[in-house]
Amino acid sequence: MPRFLVIQSARLGDLVQTRRLLLTLAERGETHLAVDTGLVPLARVLYPFARLHALPLYTRDAATAARQIDDVLRIWRDLDFAAVYNCNFSSAGTSLCRLFVPERVHGYRPGSGGPERSPWARRAFRLTEHRACGSLNLVDYWGHFASDPIAPERVNPPASGGGAGLGVVLAGRESRRSLPVPLLARIVRTLHDFMGGPRVCLLGSAQERPVARRLLRELPARMLGNVEDLSGKTDLPALVEAVRGLDRLVTPDTGIMHLAAALGVPVLAFFLSSAYAHETGPYGIGHTVVQADIPCVPCLESAPCQFDVRCLRPFEEERLPGALVALLEGGRPADIRLPDGLQAWASGLDALGGILKLTAGRDAQASLRCAARRELAAWLGISAADIAGEGSSPDAVAEETARRWLRADSDWMLPSRRYS
Repeated sequence: MPRFLVIQSARLGDLVQTRRLLLTLAERGETHLAVDTGLVPLARVLYPFARLHALPLYTRDAATAARQIDDVLRIWRDLDFAAVYNCNFSSAGTSLCRLFVPERVHGYRPGSGGPERSPWARRAFRLTEHRACGSLNLVDYWGHFASDPIAPERVNPPASGGGAGLGVVLAGRESRRSLPVPLLARIVRTLHDFMGGPRVCLLGSAQERPVARRLLRELPARMLGNVEDLSGKTDLPALVEAVRGLDRLVTPDTGIMHLAAALGVPVLAFFLSSAYAHETGPYGIGHTVVQADIPCVPCLESAPCQFDVRCLRPFEEERLPGALVALLEGGRPADIRLPDGLQAWASGLDALGGILKLTAGRDAQASLRCAARRELAAWLGISAADIAGEGSSPDAVAEETARRWLRADSDWMLPSRRYS
């Protein structure tokens, strides 16, 4: 039986989004997964079939980290991996791959000038230069590191409420991508009433405890008996159990959002600033995303905002809660009075993977987005007839533009899929 190694050196959400790749490999052989030490308990729950290797990626104790990594490398030397899938463009993860024959390393491998992208990674990554036309979910970006990955519908179950109430993720790691407490409280009140007064579960790390206290002060007294604050009170396996069975999860773009999608919990997600739903939205069928749609979105997370986070302003309009209710009721687009500067999307799937379908608002990039998606699919050998058009078929100009974006002269010299 062949052995495979996946190196995922990023955070919680990225571990969950590696799901398509890992499930694919699990059907083909013995699957090994290397993750940060702190994520091992979660990986054990999500991927019980995988043999786990703990990497001290975020420790400040360099001497201890070096010893632990050396122990891991000694184990790897004795294992004959048929293929190694390195998921992150980082010197830390890529340096580990120097142990392996370069031809067996997929995704990112050491090169003479630093980490080197494979043909698929290089081609798909070109789309990040045109992020407003993004059309590839990160789950599928990693999933297609392996040839012919499992069908998208086998990755996450269709979303369906489980009777455990409303979950509220208090904030994300990047404050610009989270809703301020007064606005979050208004949305939680609206959803609590719309859902008939269910239990409300507040979720987050210990760092979000002050946010939880401010939110509780903003909620009406009639709700407080239904609210359970779990911020900072769950380890990762307990977090899985807290999310499992919720009727809905309200969240910015967070790792908990991806965990909920993997568990089949319906997600209502708010994307703004550097968060872009076409790249990292909830994966599967049955999720709802409200995306900021102004010219500077999506921005770079690492760069300061020059516009005072103006992408937040449409979320603050008074008619948003009513629009959310109409959206969740499945109303006609004409009945969903979404504020200008926002889009509403429903998650779905096609032959390439996760896709979003516009349910309210306008998408000026629809033709280019569809053309880029079809161009990526064609390179993978997927028929254009099996690619959803997101409500629009690309015109000839869009198709030519997408080809120019996503192809380079050197691509013609590389056999498709030889090194993913």
